[in-house]
Amino acid sequence: MFMKRLAGLAGALALALATTAAFADTVTIRYSSWLPTTHWLVGGSLVPYLEEIEKVTEGRVKVEILPKVVGTAASQFDVVRDGLADMSWIVAGYTPGRFKLAEMGELPFNGDTAEISPAFHRAYTKNLAQYDEFKGVEVLAIYAASPGHVATRTRQVSVLEDFKGLKLRSASEVATKSLTLLGAVPILKSSTEAFEMLSTGAIDGSLMIPETVIGTNALDLLKYFTVIPGGFFNTVHLMIINPDKWAEISPEDQKAILAISGEKLARTVGDAYVTQNQLAFDAMKKAGYTIDEVSPDVLARIKGSLKPVETEWVEAAKAKGVADPASALAEFRADFASATKSGN
Repeated sequence: MFMKRLAGLAGALALALATTAAFADTVTIRYSSWLPTTHWLVGGSLVPYLEEIEKVTEGRVKVEILPKVVGTAASQFDVVRDGLADMSWIVAGYTPGRFKLAEMGELPFNGDTAEISPAFHRAYTKNLAQYDEFKGVEVLAIYAASPGHVATRTRQVSVLEDFKGLKLRSASEVATKSLTLLGAVPILKSSTEAFEMLSTGAIDGSLMIPETVIGTNALDLLKYFTVIPGGFFNTVHLMIINPDKWAEISPEDQKAILAISGEKLARTVGDAYVTQNQLAFDAMKKAGYTIDEVSPDVLARIKGSLKPVETEWVEAAKAKGVADPASALAEFRADFASATKSGN
């Protein structure tokens, strides 16, 4: 009996040692980055986050930033899912119609303070993540970036009628629907692609987060910036990792990585956007831009025209199985408003 017990203990010890050994080697994550290395988000938020992964895991997990992007900005989800790279930062709206539930964070007039980023992470995690629309990858963080507005080359957008016929770069399917309802001609492209189109005069302007004017080197290509209170649009960003690569990381190191991801990363990026947006406004003023905010009357007309965008999202979310999308949206906006008021 004693020998049997001893043999059992020896087997358990061997299994424990084998399990420990399975996670003992250094795990290297290949990170695909499509943003220019000079973009503030890369050096100011994303790279520090990747470096912190190595720090909190005491070097057991390292991140190798690949010298060239694998695929395109729009294909990063598939790149990571298929293991062509292990990790990437993606914009959900660059693949229109694919991630319908995440579009809640792209709706117009959700809010225009830094609290929008962690508020959306909380809302999506609580009410929408269970529907697994990002199946095939592990989501380390999801957040709404920063409210965007309207930047143009040749004339200010001051009233509703000014949108008609304008060729404007769109950031997502939601933004495309909004522009269409206002009579504009939307062209869905990434922020980096917008630079080329603006430089050749192929478009009249672009929907832009203020910092994008600087981040994409478009300062000399535009002259007018129209602020839409509450935001004309937003973009949803995610940090994702291949599930097989994630499984190579020990549970303890996974826990350490998650502790610096999620809402913490969302808040860090949200705060960074506020700083960069102010720097962008300062640069625009110095460059002689005409910067204006639409009047309350014009804003009310825009909101009235864009009501179908929200209605369509609610119906699309119901089709995905969400029982009460309108309540999820209302809860998100209420949480954002409360957090903004309290300064949390």
